[in-house]
Amino acid sequence: MSEETSASTAQLGARPEETDQLPIVPYRVLYTDLPVFSDPECRHQNPDARIVILLPLDPDDQILELDVVPTRYSYQPGQIITWELNNKRTWEAGWYRNPDTGQVEQAWTMHVEFVGQVVQPKTLEANRQKLADLERRMAPIAAAAGVGQHSSTRIN
Repeated sequence: MSEETSASTAQLGARPEETDQLPIVPYRVLYTDLPVFSDPECRHQNPDARIVILLPLDPDDQILELDVVPTRYSYQPGQIITWELNNKRTWEAGWYRNPDTGQVEQAWTMHVEFVGQVVQPKTLEANRQKLADLERRMAPIAAAAGVGQHSSTRIN
């Protein structure tokens, strides 16, 4: 099955594909499997998607914004992944409860499906020093943005 076919037919909770390539800007999974709601009161949960919150490991970007994206894939906190989207699947406005504050926030007004690939362990090992350097350089930016103050969002 091609990536396009598998991305457009994946069921909620599907395992993401893997890659042996480290992207120029890798992303670290901070939170996964958060419910997405179609209303700001968070009463109507969307059964077709979950939210994953991603930290871009890009020290050249001085303003850190976490990416809150809809997916049908099952990621694990701490995974390093690529940034890929399936433009054949979109979601209208979505809300979620911020896992750090408990406050309801709008995730997006419209978003295409996130289908990033997980970087394989052997590739992570081969690039351990590069990743450590990226995260070291990201630490001050993340701290200024309030990321890393909670054990669940701490970057190395």
